[in-house]
Amino acid sequence: MGQLCCFPFSRDEEKISKKPIGLRDLINEALHRERMSLKSKVKQIKELLLKPETQARIRRELFEGISVNNSNQGNQIDFSANLT
Repeated sequence: MGQLCCFPFSRDEEKISKKPIGLRDLINEALHRERMSLKSKVKQIKELLLKPETQARIRRELFEGISVNNSNQGNQIDFSANLT
């Protein structure tokens, strides 16, 4: 019989009709995949931070840290923490 409706060209015709892949195309594709991966990770982190148990743990750890700093330094709060 004939070809399937989803594949109007033979494999050879398909290869000829595609433009050659250049270095810029490969770089753009790699960057696109990396962006999509990072967006997925950011979404997972946001979802984790919105969970009530995560928020409770963060509050508990922050308040414990403030009370420890206050007992060691009087009424001053230590802002010298380095973020990396």
